[in-house]
Amino acid sequence: MKTLNEQINDVVKKNVCVAIKRRELLELGLTSADVSVLLANERRAANALARERRAANAIESNMTYGVEIECYNAPRDRVLEAMGARNLRVENISNYGCAHNGNSTERFKLVPDGSISGIDPVECVTPILRGNNGLNTLKECCGALNAIGARVNKSTGLHVHVGGDITEKQLINTFANYKALEPIIDTFMAASRRGNNAFYAKSVMNYNFASCMSIDEIYAIMHGDRYHKINPCSWSRHNTIEFRQHQGSTDFKKIKMWVRFCVKLVIWSKENVLTETPATINDIPFLNDVEKRFFNERVNELSATAA
Repeated sequence: MKTLNEQINDVVKKNVCVAIKRRELLELGLTSADVSVLLANERRAANALARERRAANAIESNMTYGVEIECYNAPRDRVLEAMGARNLRVENISNYGCAHNGNSTERFKLVPDGSISGIDPVECVTPILRGNNGLNTLKECCGALNAIGARVNKSTGLHVHVGGDITEKQLINTFANYKALEPIIDTFMAASRRGNNAFYAKSVMNYNFASCMSIDEIYAIMHGDRYHKINPCSWSRHNTIEFRQHQGSTDFKKIKMWVRFCVKLVIWSKENVLTETPATINDIPFLNDVEKRFFNERVNELSATAA
């Protein structure tokens, strides 16, 4: 037989209206005052959980972002059909040199990428996205790619561009902060994207960003090489900060959480510079509890896979 506390908890957790909960709690022998306190606490907990869930699905609307999804097993005619079925406007581009010209606010682009191994490779470039509406559009894109069986492997990457009203100092701070965070970011990336392993996303640990006074100086010390985990060339070409470290993925949740990480890092870098690497993911100052939990779970999943 259940204890009184267990019976009370069962009533509180029921998916019924407050009036029914109140009646059943009174029938268990609680006073009216105790019931009022108990239900008030339950409402506060439910509201806190709702806020947490909204935070997990929200993204700052004053920033812009875009994603480049590299994958294979994705014949263009099938991608076009699947995206069209989701009312996504798509432009099919055959010349890589024209792939990233301009910043479309409306159309996706399907572009060639010679770095991708596998049959029917493609790079799917999103338009400029904003806020939660942008995330909804990104979710539809992932749904289309997954519907036709698109795949990823070690040759594929996921690139995130962050734009908006970014100052030069904020940009420099973002590079410095990424360097400080790189060791801990490595823990929730695939082994092929850690350290200096990825040819197209090299480490930035050996650069002294603290001495830089301009983006031109960052460009110079990085030898104008865009193939780093954070790209020094994107600002002059697109007015964005490009993050290149993430492994290829068509998983919306993984992409969404990495987009949030990148956007929030840029925002936080407007006024802040890390002086050392945080001890754990939980010590990263700009992440909320939902994000910390997600990236900690990724560490555990990748550790289990490696084992």
